[in-house]
Amino acid sequence: MPITCSRSTLLFLHGSADLYGSDITLLQLVSGLDQERFRCVVIVPYAGPLIPYLQRAGAEVIVRSHLPVLRRQHTNLKGFMHIAVSSFRSVRWLIGFMRRQDVALVHSNTLAVLVAGLVTVLARRPQVFHVHEIITRPRAVASLLATLSSAVSTVVVANSQATADHYRRACLATLAPIKVIMNGTGESRLHKRSKSSLRLHVGAGPRHTIFTLIGRINRWKGHFVFIEAAEFLATEFEHVRFLVVGDSFSGQERLSEAVDRRIQSSDVLKGRMARLPHIAEVGSVYAASDIIVVPSTEPEPFGLVAVEAMAAGLPVIASRVGALPEIIDDNRTGFLVEPNNSAALLAAMKELIVSPHQQATMGREGRKRFESCFRVERYVDEFAGLYKEILEG
Repeated sequence: MPITCSRSTLLFLHGSADLYGSDITLLQLVSGLDQERFRCVVIVPYAGPLIPYLQRAGAEVIVRSHLPVLRRQHTNLKGFMHIAVSSFRSVRWLIGFMRRQDVALVHSNTLAVLVAGLVTVLARRPQVFHVHEIITRPRAVASLLATLSSAVSTVVVANSQATADHYRRACLATLAPIKVIMNGTGESRLHKRSKSSLRLHVGAGPRHTIFTLIGRINRWKGHFVFIEAAEFLATEFEHVRFLVVGDSFSGQERLSEAVDRRIQSSDVLKGRMARLPHIAEVGSVYAASDIIVVPSTEPEPFGLVAVEAMAAGLPVIASRVGALPEIIDDNRTGFLVEPNNSAALLAAMKELIVSPHQQATMGREGRKRFESCFRVERYVDEFAGLYKEILEG
């Protein structure tokens, strides 16, 4: 029987409150949904910079510290015990909350909230599981997460074809239909801010070329590949500078500290490369940059930075892995290089350095590709249509 209520309550379960890839795509989805049709409630595990943005978008936000969220450090006995305790505290509360709030549909954003997503079965609510991850190891964990999320979902949404293909391979049994909805991005985040202050961090003037890596610092984003290529490039070209923008997860500060030590130990990069903490007003980062580098060493499930760079009219050099070949049109909007290969990255960086005309042409072509494929309106419309189909089905 079709839903007759004019406004349906959507509950979003999300595993962080920061402003990185999956946080931003959630924010853009909530911001774009028609508030006359959907009431959006978001549960996050801690207070963070995402919350005021969600609230300004009209969402109701609840911080629930006991929301069970899977992290890589939980793939051991102590970690599983922690998740078990969190789950026990959350199950009854979540079921009661869904009933009190008359939740019509649950959107579990990332596999990190799988345990909370299991509660929707007990609460008898339809669920969209939005998969943003390509988990390659441990393989047993990847299979468990994929199989369980498929079992409790009405529909599984993958953020790229690469994510969908990997998810299917990981599933021991695919029980829910899988739909691909490629992420989109809005341009409000990219409004150009002053670029001079950021360029000063690396001593860049108007004639310098800045290569920038933006993203969470973890073991597979390719920071050390980028630094190695930058060292070789800096020895050959005086007018190049480099920015690294981003932090590691709380509790994994050793990763960002290792990047800092590597930069500081390089004589050739002193004063020419800097790491800055996460910058919410990311438009200023793109405004200060000339070329964006996405040197991931493992499959990227999407690559929001690459899309944002194209929206900003910048060429992109990215690894030929995961969903990045779905985003970058090789030799037209940027270059695709072999992952974990600093020599291949260096060659692509050199090619753009010596040809400002090619830089400009790739930037323009990237902007055209963004316009045709990655606008946020298309992304929101596809999700709104999916919600409507499920609620009326």
